Order: sequence, then structure tokens, then C-alpha cells
Amino acid sequence: STRFALTEEGREFLVAAQHVLTILDDVMLNLSSGGNAVTGRLRIVVPHYYGRALLMSHLPAFMTAYPQLEVVVETGNDRADLFRDEADVAIRRGRDGCDELVARHLKDEALMLCATPDYLAPHPAVESLQDFSRHVFLTTGADGRKREVNLAAVDKTHRVRVQSAFRSDDMELILQLALSSRGIALLPVSLAQPQVDRGLLLPVLPQLKLKPQEINLVYLPARRNSPKIKTFVDYVLSTVSYTH
Repeated sequence: STRFALTEEGREFLVAAQHVLTILDDVMLNLSSGGNAVTGRLRIVVPHYYGRALLMSHLPAFMTAYPQLEVVVETGNDRADLFRDEADVAIRRGRDGCDELVARHLKDEALMLCATPDYLAPHPAVESLQDFSRHVFLTTGADGRKREVNLAAVDKTHRVRVQSAFRSDDMELILQLALSSRGIALLPVSLAQPQVDRGLLLPVLPQLKLKPQEINLVYLPARRNSPKIKTFVDYVLSTVSYTH
């Protein structure tokens, strides 16, 4: 029997063709309904914590307002490829990889360095960036070597030498490791501050003014008029601006 396989160019064409057909479906649905249809499936991809914290506040009311829309949320994927139709909308940290996308600013998340009193007590005091060289660092930042991290301050990004670095894209895992006295963690203030208020974590080097983490809602420019995407984006932006 004869077997056929797509070349790489063929696969890329197929992805592009599927993308065009999806856009046409959105356009036809919009035209046939007079421009007011909010139906179908909306696929949202969000990173751990940032996405959940945002969507828990806004999704229930949105789904109540648009009961004909099926909403699917995937957490943990910070770099879904919208061009390969892996999602309709994504929430991303920063603007890396957003050059060909529409990036709508949601918020700036303040960050802090923190660790438990039990971790800090037997270790050298952290009074400057150089003191991190004798500490374990817990971070979501993927850049940097095993014994090096990049700390983005308001004025500049510092390349910091550390004893070792543990990296994960799961903020809550980083928090749990910090609470287990495994190192100094770089965390969102919204996640760490309750533990600081309880005395379970202490701020580390608070005089270092860290650059806030930019959170964006992204989607494809060609789909800006898709009823489901436009409605969701407008809803989230309006509720976020209202609550902040």
C-alpha cells in the first residue's frame, strides 16, 4: 500500500489553513447573528496562580452572562502557541513572545523576596546582592544558569550569583518550598504578604526595589472581532480596571 506524509511546509500550510477557517467561522457566525452571537467554545490558557487568581474572580459572572458559550481553561501553560490554534486567549507574564499578538495590559504585580525565620537564622545575613552567593534561590524565572539568577529591579536587571537556584513556573510550589525553609523565594506580594503578616515569612533585602511583573491578556490580531474573544477581553478589562 502507498503511504503519504506531510512535509514540514505542508504541516505549516495545514495549520495556517485551519487558522483561516476558524476566523471565517467566527465571521460567518457574527454576520448570521447580527453581530451579537457569543457562542461556541472559548479556550483560555493561563499560568499558575496569576491566571487562577484573576479568573476565579471574573469567570463565574461572565459564564452566567453568556450561558451559550462553553469556556475551557487550561492552567500551567505560559506559552501556548495561538498561531497553532492551541488557545483563543492567553494570560502571559511580560511581553516576551507577544510581538505578533495583541497584548492588552491587565495589571502590574508587585514582587518581593522572602524566606522563613528558620531558614534565615543559620545563614549569613543578606545585606547586599553579593550575599545571595551563599543562599538557595527559589524562582519562576527560567533565565539564568544553575548558580545564577536575574533580578529585575526598577533601575536595572542584576545578574546575581547564588549557591543554587530552584526554578518552577508554579508560584504556589515556590511558596510551599519557601514555607518549608528551603530557600529565599521571589514571589508576588499578593501571595507572600499574608504569610509575612502571620510571621511565617520575612522580607529579604526590602531596600531592593523590584520591578513589578507585567501581566497581559493576548490574542491574535486577526481574531480581534471574534464575538467570543472580543466579549471576553472587553469583560475582563472592564472588571479588572473597575476592581483596581
